[in-house]
Amino acid sequence: MRTRDFSAAPPLARAAVMITVEPARGRASGAWLRSVARALEDADPVRREWLRAGVRRTGVIAWYVDTAAGADARRRVQDVAGCVVQVHEANPDGYSNGVWRAEDGRMAHVERFTPVGREEVGPPVVRRRSGGGTVLRVEPVRTRADLREFLRVPPWGTRRETHGVPLWHSTVHSWWTGNGPHHAHGAVQLYLVRDPWGVVHGRTTLHTDDRMDHKLGERTLLLGATEFAGEAALVAMVEYAEDLARQRGRTRLLGPVSLLPNQVGGVVTSGWEEPGFLDGPWSPPHYARDWEAAGFERVWTGSTWICPDLASLDPTSLFGSGPLPPGVVLRHADRSQLEEQLPVLRHMLNASFAELGYFTRIEADELAAATDGLAHLLDERLLLWLELDGEPVAFVLVVPDLTDFVRSTGGRLGPVDAVRLLATRRRYRRDAVLIIKGTVPGARGQGLMRHLSRELLQGLQAGGYGALRVTFVEDDNRGSQAQFVAMGGRPLHGTCFYTRPVHVGVEPRGTDDGDLRRASGPPRGEDEAGPDGEGDGEQRRDPGRGADGGRPGGPAVRLLARAHDWGRAPSAHNTQPWDVRALDEDTLVLGWHADRELPVADAGRRDLLLSLGALALSLEVVAADLGLEAKVTWGVDLGARQAAVVRLRARPDGGTGARHPQRRPASAGRGRAAPTWSVAELHARATARTAYPQRPNPCQVAEIARTAGLEEGVGLLELPDDLVTELLPRATAHTLTGPAATELASWLRLSPRHPRRDLDGLSATALGLSPAEARGLALLTSAGPLRRALEVSRLDRWVARASELRPRGAVLALWAAPGLTPDELGPLGGELLACWLAGERGGWSAHPLSELLDEPRTAAAIDEHVARELGHPVQVYAVWRCGRPDALPYRSPRLTD
Repeated sequence: MRTRDFSAAPPLARAAVMITVEPARGRASGAWLRSVARALEDADPVRREWLRAGVRRTGVIAWYVDTAAGADARRRVQDVAGCVVQVHEANPDGYSNGVWRAEDGRMAHVERFTPVGREEVGPPVVRRRSGGGTVLRVEPVRTRADLREFLRVPPWGTRRETHGVPLWHSTVHSWWTGNGPHHAHGAVQLYLVRDPWGVVHGRTTLHTDDRMDHKLGERTLLLGATEFAGEAALVAMVEYAEDLARQRGRTRLLGPVSLLPNQVGGVVTSGWEEPGFLDGPWSPPHYARDWEAAGFERVWTGSTWICPDLASLDPTSLFGSGPLPPGVVLRHADRSQLEEQLPVLRHMLNASFAELGYFTRIEADELAAATDGLAHLLDERLLLWLELDGEPVAFVLVVPDLTDFVRSTGGRLGPVDAVRLLATRRRYRRDAVLIIKGTVPGARGQGLMRHLSRELLQGLQAGGYGALRVTFVEDDNRGSQAQFVAMGGRPLHGTCFYTRPVHVGVEPRGTDDGDLRRASGPPRGEDEAGPDGEGDGEQRRDPGRGADGGRPGGPAVRLLARAHDWGRAPSAHNTQPWDVRALDEDTLVLGWHADRELPVADAGRRDLLLSLGALALSLEVVAADLGLEAKVTWGVDLGARQAAVVRLRARPDGGTGARHPQRRPASAGRGRAAPTWSVAELHARATARTAYPQRPNPCQVAEIARTAGLEEGVGLLELPDDLVTELLPRATAHTLTGPAATELASWLRLSPRHPRRDLDGLSATALGLSPAEARGLALLTSAGPLRRALEVSRLDRWVARASELRPRGAVLALWAAPGLTPDELGPLGGELLACWLAGERGGWSAHPLSELLDEPRTAAAIDEHVARELGHPVQVYAVWRCGRPDALPYRSPRLTD
């Protein structure tokens, strides 16, 4: 519709002026591009992007809210030499669609998509909004370009693959075309979640299966291959699924399954640090929280397992050495006859699992599709079964672990990939994956699985396999667990599926899962209980839930689900040490992970507790955004690694939009109102490790302290340049060559190919290093003899001075009473984050200089100077550079992103 009112449009659509800047002659150099970008950024653009010719940057483009801002930008950029500037002003008239239209609430285009395939009525054109107001729309995958985007969505929630295992592209393509064996039981529709600019925020499949309906006794809509960037994307998918379910008369949602629970699917609820593997689920930590915040209940909880160091085990001592029972014969797979042997396997598989609540019968064409190509890769020692009087009664299927290969191709298996796999298949026989095993009901209780386990272990050892990974085993299947425990195994990932009735909204109204919640049994690949110890029941409490299970959608779960917001808190070396868990539906416990401490550099846990305090303030800000009031009670228990308890309740005034976190109770003596921070400010905070040509003056430093609302007895002081110039080289040298150098090296991600570059730690980009500087630092931190030589020759101080030639800006110190206890250090971390947020609000960036406090002599010199300036004893707990940087700040990666 033609309009002049774009008030409901995204910010970019409301821009009045667009400016493009290109070099007057020749190519755009890096320095020229940075100069232009800084000039345009100083005029506060709505958005700024690079102009490109292919992958090469050729100029800069920026959008501004009005002509005055555009004129200011043009004036600034003309100071940069060699520029050709073009200014484009928006016409006041334009067209809006139904999402952005501001005139009324009616849609301006069709209400439904055109029906395709077997659809009688097309799905609705639904528009979704995240909590921040950004429109998220759910769209069917219609074109091959859409399908390519669907396949590119990372199944593990990170930009760089580290832990997940992508689905085979051929499998997803068969869903889209409807050519797979699944089509006989229900159509599979693929969907993408996009924002107004077309950026993909998630994907899912919505499908049905008549076998699942019969098994559950309820018409169920299944969600599969579900990946999402955050809670808003999941909510958009779930709301869309509910609309579709109501249209189709479906009463329950179940997922994520790809395409059924006995195939691939589920969500990881613990053990996220362990990589996933073939045929097993893996998902980042926020997935479970987001599913539960959307009102879903856990069902079929279990764990994957790993049995390491197989070579050290004695099969006969673990599983006995006696002969097979009378009439029992052991059979091995034969690659040349696998097609004839598959029906035998399918018969045992369906018989073994028929009574389980989640299992649906596997048809011959499905098994053939699932095992296509297996004959070329099968290790015949690892597909075994037993026959009793000629009838197959027990089986186990183990395959070589191809996880690394699948990751390396991203799920593709073209002709070249297939040839490469066949040529290098022996490379993937270091580990193995147990896909499935079972005993038919009439043969249980005779110890048959122990004989198969002994033969399997002998086959694994003969094949040189080092470890065995096991697809998920339900919590109450103690018999199968005992076999893996006997082999030195341990749980790897906690897993579950999620379900909820269709009529339940995002905030649960009380659910009754009926028979579905009780329909538990051994998971895919595990047989049920029997007198020979092949499974018995004991339900384990779901990981991450409180003593009462924690009502999904309660305050604690809702706040946990916003980890992508509060997880932006700062930490030393970007270790992100915090561990936030729900104690009950209204209470969170804030602790930390032992493997994310810095025991050498931070032996006194100063930086650890400050980072936990910063996280506590972030939790308060996000809680206020949810309409909750958070009260943080500090009680640091170093042995239990617990720092504080966060109690949540609805805001007394019933509001949901204001953000007024109180970092300490009123009785603590705050002399002024607590500052107000927003979630947007948490996201905007970043570190700029670059030159600071502009620095705040003393009045502006005082304004930062005032805006931060520092408690009485806590203050901010600028350190003199000559003192910092004297002390910083010694402190930096201590960091590079001192006792903590090896510890620092473990958190550096200097190579673009580092597997954790996009998760945590310090990359070369974060440190502001050129490629040559990154290589030099990598050499220095990885070579102990070189570090010792530099330390002895005192050249380490020369290296440190060389790294500090850029303009430093002001160096600020946060001081408080000396010798704060751990319970007092935590709240001080909130004061520190408040100072950084206050600085960002005034346009000042921060760069921590913790090394000044890590070196005992420089820390003592700083304390002495500040105490002398103030006239009473104090201690400095944080030091950082402050100024306006000459390059854009860097937002460190987050495990919660």
